[in-house]
Amino acid sequence: MAAAAVAVPLAILLGLQLHALVQLQETATATQRTALRAYTKAVLRGLEDFYRAKARAALAVPAQSLRDPSPEPLAAHFAAQDGDGVRLFFALAFDAGGPAPLRFFAADGRALALPEAAPEARAARVAAAPWQLVAEEGGRLEAASSVVSEQLPAHRVIARPILDADGRPIGVAGLVIDEAFVRERYLPAAIDAERARLPEPLRAGVETEVRTGLDDAGRGAAAEAGDEVELPFRFVFSDWALAVRGRLMSAEAWARRSLRINLGLSLLMTAMLLAALGLALRSAARATQLSQMKTEFVSNVSHELRTPLASIRVFGEFLRLGRVTDPEKVREYGEYIEAESGRLTQLVNNLLDFSRIDSGRRSFRFEDVDLARAAAETLQALDVRLRQGGFRASLRAPDEPLPPIWADRAAVGQVLTNLLDNALKYSGAPREVEIELAREAGCVAISVSDRGPGIDPAEQERIFERFYRIGSGLVHDAKGSGLGLAIVRHVVEAHGGSVSVRSRPGEGSTFTVRWPIHGAA
Repeated sequence: MAAAAVAVPLAILLGLQLHALVQLQETATATQRTALRAYTKAVLRGLEDFYRAKARAALAVPAQSLRDPSPEPLAAHFAAQDGDGVRLFFALAFDAGGPAPLRFFAADGRALALPEAAPEARAARVAAAPWQLVAEEGGRLEAASSVVSEQLPAHRVIARPILDADGRPIGVAGLVIDEAFVRERYLPAAIDAERARLPEPLRAGVETEVRTGLDDAGRGAAAEAGDEVELPFRFVFSDWALAVRGRLMSAEAWARRSLRINLGLSLLMTAMLLAALGLALRSAARATQLSQMKTEFVSNVSHELRTPLASIRVFGEFLRLGRVTDPEKVREYGEYIEAESGRLTQLVNNLLDFSRIDSGRRSFRFEDVDLARAAAETLQALDVRLRQGGFRASLRAPDEPLPPIWADRAAVGQVLTNLLDNALKYSGAPREVEIELAREAGCVAISVSDRGPGIDPAEQERIFERFYRIGSGLVHDAKGSGLGLAIVRHVVEAHGGSVSVRSRPGEGSTFTVRWPIHGAA
C-alpha cells in the first residue's frame, strides 16, 4: 500500500510531463534559435560596452592638460588608463592660428613621435575634422560624446571632443583600436564565456564565425537562415558581423530527449522515495522494537528487584519478631539476607554502569589482577545463592600459576558475576556450573559453562546487545534486565580483550572472556 501511495502520484506526474513534452514539439526549434540570438547579442553587447566604457574614462582629458605645451600631464592621464584593446592614444588642441600638432601616446602613456603623414595621424585628423570645423565657426556643443571613425578600417578611431566652460570645442582626445586584441583575445574569451551559458543540448554544437569587410547590403538587419543566426557589430567594427551556427535538434528529437531525461529523473525520484519510505518503516519498526524492549526491561527489572526484596523483607521480619532463636538459623537467615542484598547490589551496579556507558562516563582504574583469585572470590560471594539453588560449581585452573592481567579489579568482578549470574539463571536440570582458566597467546582466558537450554546460532551475536532478549524457549522465560552481557562486552573490549560464546540448543552454553596479560595489551 505504501509503495502504491508513492507510485500512483508519480505515474500521474509522468503523464502530465509527457503531455507537456508533446506540446513542446511545436516550439522546440524556435526556442533554440532564440537562445542562439541571445548568445550572439550578448557577445556583441559586451564588446560595445567594453569600448564605450574605455572611451568614457580614457578620453575625458582635462582642458588644462590639453592646453599645456608639456606632454607630461597628458602622458600621466593616459598612463593611468587600462591599455587593453588600445594601440595608441592621441590628443589635438584646436588653434585659431592654424593647425595644431597631433600628440601621440603609447597604450602605457609614453609620448610617441609620429610623422604627420602616418596613417594613424590621417585617421585622427579625419575623426577630429567635424569638431574642428565647429570650433572655427565659434559653435557650441550641448555635450561631449564619443564618436567612432572607421574611414580607415585598418586604423579605427574613437574620438571625443574636449569642451570649455561655454561648450565650445577646444580640442579632441582619441584612441586607435587594437584590432589584433579584439580578434585574438577579447572575442574568443567572450564567445567561450557566453557559450557556457547556453542550454546544454546547444552548447557542444555551436560554431561562431566573425565575418569582416561587409558592404551596406551585407551588414543590415539580422539574418536568419536554417540553423544560422547573423548579427552586425555595433558601435565599432560596423563592417563586421557575427555568425552563429548551431546543430539544432528537430522538435521530435528534442521532445524524445527531454522525455528520456524526465522519465529517468522521475524513476530515480521514485526509487529514492521508495528507499526513503523503506528506511522510515525500518526506523519505525526498530523504534517500536526498542520501545517494546524497554518495556520488557522495566518489567524484568521490577521482577528482579521484587524477588530479593521480598526475601529480605520476610527473613528480616522473622528476625525482628524473634521467631527465630536458634543461632544456626539466625546465621542462615543472615546469609540469605546478605545473598539477596548482593543480588540487589549487582542489579543496581549494572543499571548505574549502563548509564555511565551510555553517556560515555565509564572509567577504569588499571592494576595487576590475579584472575584465578578473582574467580574464587566471585564464587565465594555467590556461595549462598549456589547452595540455595542446589548448584554445584567447579573451578579449574592450570597447574602453573597464571600471569596477572592488566585490568580494573572491580570491573573483572562485575564481568565474572554477570557471567555466573547468567549461568545460574538459565541452567537446566543438571545444576552444574564450570569455570575454567587457561593461558593463551598474550592473554588469560576464563570460561563459564552451564548445562542450560543453549542459544540458537542466529542469536548468539545479538545477545550482547543491550535490552536484547532471546525470542523463544526456556531462555526467554527467565527474567533479566537484558544489560548483563552488554556490560560484559563493553568492559572486556575497553580492556583490550574479547568475549565469545559457544552454544548449541539443548547442550548448554560456554562464555569465554580473554583478558590481556600485563604488558601484552
